[in-house]
Amino acid sequence: MSSPYVSVELRRLVALRADYLCEYCLIPEADVLRNQVDHIISVKHGGATTADNLCYACIFCNLQ
Repeated sequence: MSSPYVSVELRRLVALRADYLCEYCLIPEADVLRNQVDHIISVKHGGATTADNLCYACIFCNLQ
């Protein structure tokens, strides 16, 4: 099973790729406290902690 830890470099890569926008609702990070890096397929369901399985999400979308 993959580790859920996301390195600083990987977080930065995901944020830059998303242009600091939530990848679900496109809200800019400046409009919320801070966006989060989220696993698309969770680790407990076999998802890897890799750039192609991570997305940049606002807290509202991440809690859904």
